[in-house]
Amino acid sequence: MMLLSPTQKYYLYRLVLSFASGVSLASAFAPANEPMFAFAALIVIFYLVSVSEKVSHAALWSMAFGFGWFVSGINWVYFSMYHYGYMPLEWTYVTTSVFSLALALFPTAAFVLVVKFIPNPILRMALALPAAFTFFEWLRGWVLTGFPWLNPAYTMIDWPFAGLAPFIGSFGVLLGMSTVAGLLAAIWTLRGNWIYIASCVITIFSILLLSMAGKEIVWSEPAGDINVRLVQPNLEPRLLQQSMSERFDEIYFYLDNVSVERTAVDAVILPESAYPLAWQQFPKAQQDRLINWVKTENKSLLFNAFWLEEGRYSNAAIALDPQGEMSLYKKRHLVPFGEFVPWGFRWFIDSMRIPMTDLARGETSALTMNFAGHTAAVNLCYENLFGSEWIEAWSGASPELLINLSNLKWFGPEKASAQHLQISQMRALETARPVLSVTNSGSTALVNEHGQIVKSLATDIEATLDVKVTTMKGEATPFVKWGNWPAVLLSILMLLGAFICTFAEKRRQKD
Repeated sequence: MMLLSPTQKYYLYRLVLSFASGVSLASAFAPANEPMFAFAALIVIFYLVSVSEKVSHAALWSMAFGFGWFVSGINWVYFSMYHYGYMPLEWTYVTTSVFSLALALFPTAAFVLVVKFIPNPILRMALALPAAFTFFEWLRGWVLTGFPWLNPAYTMIDWPFAGLAPFIGSFGVLLGMSTVAGLLAAIWTLRGNWIYIASCVITIFSILLLSMAGKEIVWSEPAGDINVRLVQPNLEPRLLQQSMSERFDEIYFYLDNVSVERTAVDAVILPESAYPLAWQQFPKAQQDRLINWVKTENKSLLFNAFWLEEGRYSNAAIALDPQGEMSLYKKRHLVPFGEFVPWGFRWFIDSMRIPMTDLARGETSALTMNFAGHTAAVNLCYENLFGSEWIEAWSGASPELLINLSNLKWFGPEKASAQHLQISQMRALETARPVLSVTNSGSTALVNEHGQIVKSLATDIEATLDVKVTTMKGEATPFVKWGNWPAVLLSILMLLGAFICTFAEKRRQKD
């Protein structure tokens, strides 16, 4: 049996520990919901990176951490490639791994820059690493149109740090939790240095007090109640294989049930992918069928379909009020490869046989709509990840509730949908507005203005959910007013502080 040398053990132990901390961070998200794992992961990786003397070592530990985090957290992407893209199974594993490695470059870049320019391990842990980690997570949310999935802030929904969300949003929550994790790592390293330990403890309690204050402040007040039926039809994503006459009848079945049951609801919401064609391509009889239903039943209807204008399709949310009048929202943040084709990748889309991959972006002028007598902001699926885009709806009439229509059946029965619902909880906290998450296969739910799941359906089942929504009004939260910029600027200031301290320390050593 070959024994490992001390150098080999050094690399092996730290690589394994870094990878395990990344897996631990991924385990903190839904459906596992173990927020303590997120703290343990950040403490471990901050410590390992901070005590690294070589930049190359920090890069190795960071890459292992990032790969473990993403490959175990978003491994559901293989499902759509294998089951719906007909890609060979082994290639789905390769593609998922490459994608995870690409995402791991963001934390790696953050940690490597800190190790390169901040030599003091305590300064790295307590100040520089939390700030750089937050800043590069923000970058991950917009570089190449952004992929901010698995923001560690979402693991804190039920913890005090969630109270920072109305102040400075999800990236502020991330900065707060990362700073506390870094300070805890610093306390462990500062054993016996009581003055510095006391400073770290005071800072931790200050962050916690601000977080708890955010939870206690009343950010909004009730505006009224709506009784809504949320429809989760659990349709097969291979939409175009079904005849449209069958699809129209299948969807209308849910509306007809409301009529037959004489259900006391004010509105019905259908999920994304309810109709896989443009409203302009509906047979006239089917358009009249829906318009007559809202008029006869005196109810509102919200559904997803495409919108055809000047030869271009848009992914749209369409609302019909009890008078048959239409409101329209057209999706603005399109999904790369799913809804628009990045330059040079047409061959990939053609080989995957994905329809509707060259959609038009919606305008920023119509971000709210009248829904059952209340002002609602509506977006579609992937857009839910971008809190800064939700708040653009406040440029007009302040929305009283948020509605997200999604179809996550492409990605398997539970994991992606549970993580997506966690994101909806954060959007509710940031805006102090209830969120209706209406999905094809789950997780369909009502989230109140405190980010709590009031009522939900199990995933991968066909069902409906009747909910009473208390819409909210009032002054916009600080996050709605200022967006992510306070968290980003605070991260930059923390990094500048670390550089100034480093510069001052070097000057002292020279003197």
